[in-house]
Amino acid sequence: MDIISVIIIFICICVDNMVCANMSAMKMTPEQKSVFSIKVSLFFSGFNALFFGLGYLISIVFFRDWVYFAHNWVAFAFLLLLGIKFMLESIEKSPSFNTVDIDDSKKLFKVSILMGLNAFLVGYAVETMDTSCFPQLVFLFLITFGMTLLGFHLGNQTSKTIASKKVELIAGIILIIMAIKLIVL
Repeated sequence: MDIISVIIIFICICVDNMVCANMSAMKMTPEQKSVFSIKVSLFFSGFNALFFGLGYLISIVFFRDWVYFAHNWVAFAFLLLLGIKFMLESIEKSPSFNTVDIDDSKKLFKVSILMGLNAFLVGYAVETMDTSCFPQLVFLFLITFGMTLLGFHLGNQTSKTIASKKVELIAGIILIIMAIKLIVL
């Protein structure tokens, strides 16, 4: 898997973070979301990087010898499942924060872990394709941080529709295309 494909996959999985941030920003005043957006961006970025690294490490330690003959199929399955998940989430309600949740660290940890699980699967899939971990970790951290801030920037209290839900559907379709690309090429 080349670096461009990995970055496209990272952008797609970070759309989930953007949707959560966008929906949260719709429930907050501009003063509240300015400080909270940095906090959430750092949490989401940190947990995505942590879970990506864990998925990568677990793949190396436990499954490298077992999956070497079917690494394309494992990566295909994970990306296909993530693509389907994103497409389904585009019509469902995503987790978000209210004004009362600004000081609730417990909820922030729970939502960050939930968002990081996508990165866990991608970390596992990326390792099966024999690519290095460190540059991808940095890219994932930066992309997550930027996409989360973008979600907060796009959302405001006067918005009636969530435009980022359409982006989530597109991200799901792209993930499915990337999964098929792994098998075909």
